[in-house]
Amino acid sequence: MTVKVRFDKDVRDYAKGEKVNDGILKLTETALAQALENFHRRMIVIEGDTERKAELAGILAGASARVLSGILDELVKKRLRYESENKIEVLYATDALGEETFGRKRYEAFRKHFDVLAGSEVNVQAVTFKHTREILGKTYDLLILDMSYDYSPNDLGRIIETVRGGGLVFILAHPFKKWKDMWTGFHKSLVTPPYTIDDVKKRFNRRLIRKFTEHEGIYIVTEEGKIRKKPNKSKSQAKMEGRKGVPIPEEALFPRELYEMALTEGQVEVLRAFEELVGKEGMLVVTADRGRGKSVSVGIAAVGLALALKKRTRIIVTAPEPENVQSLFRFARRALEKLGFKSHAVEEEGLIKGLYARKISLRYYPPTEGYKKSADLYILDEAAGIHVPILHKYLNKPRVVYSSTIHGYEGAGRGFSVKFLKKAGEKRNFKELHMDEPIRYADHDPIEKWLFDVLLLDAEPVELTEEDYELIKKGEVYLEEPDLDDWFENDRDDLRHFIGIYILAHYRNRPSDVALLADAPHHEARVLRLKNGKIVTAIQLAKEGNIPKDVIEKMAAGYKPRGNIIPDMMVKHHYLKEFARLAGYRIVRIATHPDAMDMGLGSKALELLEKEAREKGLDWIGSGFGASEELARFWVRNGFATVHLSPTRNPVSGEFTAIVLKAISERAKGLIKQANDEFRIRFTEWLSDTHRELEPEIARWLFETPFGEAVDYPIHLTEIQKKRLDAFTGKVLTYDTVIDVVKPIVKLYFLDGWMKPYLDERQIKLLIYRVLQAHSWEETAKLIDRTETFTMIEVRDIIRGLWYYYKRLLR
Repeated sequence: MTVKVRFDKDVRDYAKGEKVNDGILKLTETALAQALENFHRRMIVIEGDTERKAELAGILAGASARVLSGILDELVKKRLRYESENKIEVLYATDALGEETFGRKRYEAFRKHFDVLAGSEVNVQAVTFKHTREILGKTYDLLILDMSYDYSPNDLGRIIETVRGGGLVFILAHPFKKWKDMWTGFHKSLVTPPYTIDDVKKRFNRRLIRKFTEHEGIYIVTEEGKIRKKPNKSKSQAKMEGRKGVPIPEEALFPRELYEMALTEGQVEVLRAFEELVGKEGMLVVTADRGRGKSVSVGIAAVGLALALKKRTRIIVTAPEPENVQSLFRFARRALEKLGFKSHAVEEEGLIKGLYARKISLRYYPPTEGYKKSADLYILDEAAGIHVPILHKYLNKPRVVYSSTIHGYEGAGRGFSVKFLKKAGEKRNFKELHMDEPIRYADHDPIEKWLFDVLLLDAEPVELTEEDYELIKKGEVYLEEPDLDDWFENDRDDLRHFIGIYILAHYRNRPSDVALLADAPHHEARVLRLKNGKIVTAIQLAKEGNIPKDVIEKMAAGYKPRGNIIPDMMVKHHYLKEFARLAGYRIVRIATHPDAMDMGLGSKALELLEKEAREKGLDWIGSGFGASEELARFWVRNGFATVHLSPTRNPVSGEFTAIVLKAISERAKGLIKQANDEFRIRFTEWLSDTHRELEPEIARWLFETPFGEAVDYPIHLTEIQKKRLDAFTGKVLTYDTVIDVVKPIVKLYFLDGWMKPYLDERQIKLLIYRVLQAHSWEETAKLIDRTETFTMIEVRDIIRGLWYYYKRLLR
């Protein structure tokens, strides 16, 4: 079918009266016609310094909305949108909408013209960047993105992808010449002592502007009416292809109405895979790039499964954030309504957290809580953003579905595939589906291509060969500080390889991480290269410390300076004001090429970085990380001392955050030893309260110290207490009657230096779990997979050995 994409005469007359030239109207018609014909998006960037650019966007978007309203029925017939999407949806996103703000004034300037031209079949939603969580899971036909003052790359990634094929994106931008050299609100957030705004770079803005000009499907005009970049030829009609019909299975367990909601064969396959979970337990993995209808399909299929089980069905839904599952909940609700069910949604701050219908419940829980609940089905959406140990907690559930985006701003699922699925396959069989066909827009959409490029969402590390592995084995590597100006200005492959390592290493990457690397004055990069130049380890550093005295006094009183995470912790938790005067590197992220793991590259990179820090006269190197056994062991074995552990777990990863330090200068050595000693003393007490649920295998590494001496922490036992300990080790008294004297002896062991008695890993874990964390005999026996009696005997034997050793010290 061919549709006319030409603005009505009254629209053209109105635009002419507002001094909009015909060339810009034709450009917009062409962009809309291209979008409709290809089921892609198109973008129009409007450069300008005044409210005029918002007025121009109002005229062009209003005219476009009227055209789209006229073909709504055809779009539904051609299966390019759902029946329920019966209005043109418009999103206006800006940095501020408060009274008297410039953002508000531009919005009102937009609405002044848009409301006149758009017609009645239109919904307009205005949102500030701070509240874009409200739009996740929604789809829009037109987007006006006001980037005039403040935006973050995270906002860009989140908002652009809500626009459907056949839609237009209008960007309100500064004149490029000015924008290249200006600071935004995002830049101001990067200022940290001792730096000022003048130290903030502008690399990311320049990259963004360059990508506007490089990519197809993006047209650039000025608010004065000049056309800077236009389509090759004008177009005023679009030949629209309908979406192929999808075959609905003749014999299906789920109602036909649910299959009729599917727009692609990939969605049908997901429904069929869920049917297999009805008669038997199992695990399903669904992966897709963004815009493929993954969450939608899972939401519809979950309702089908609940009905097919023919009993009261409880479904646990989890994801890194509740925003991630809004599409899932919305389409589960639509599925219930289509089947004639009355449903009740529980919402908090505009987000659906629960959905209930007769004998069916879907409830969202954070990843660290969901596995503790009893349910018939567990759904982990955006699983790439959930820490691998938490993903493993759900592996033994009877019915579990992991769904993950492969490329997108939520995080990359390739790390999920590399780190999780390989190991999961060793524990249980599962079915894996990959959804290729886009739903929101067709393949090869130029705006998706632009977005992935500018935000490096699809970055990958360089491929390694056998020759490369030989170089690694021979240690033929060197540390380099790359020229970030060169990387960003000249779009070097090294930048993609660098970010690609983080993506595959399962870091929770956000687009703003790229901007932080590009523009933050205190952030730098280091790479470990092979002799042939290939990057095998990526390090992102933040320079911290060297804080002025007046700022340090404010820190001690509660002020938290941006960026200086480690100095701030040392001042607030260890009262070491002098540490904030020292300068050091905080390692923000360090990751090794996934095909070269466990080959010593991370440790080699740290060794070379320490050498550099020493040459530059720095005082320390440190890092903060989610404390897993693997990472704690890595840092400790590389000579780092633990100085702090967060009191609560990260709600997504389920990990406590540990901070570690290594002294470079003599000045720093004494301060770090003092902080390490203090931490170990505190930790012996925290384990029975704050960190009672910390895994003992992690606690065991956090007690390790690079300083050989014992902590100077006097422990006094009365003569009676000593006799009671003798009686316990001599099998006269029971453990429960001598806890008060056992604990000091165990504390002595963990506060001791390198000359302490030898205990194996199992014995160390036993002491932490039973004595310091005060878990019951039943729980402790489960930990070591022994009987309670055997466990009691083993604990007594360990204490006997420690008491024999420390008795002479307490005389």
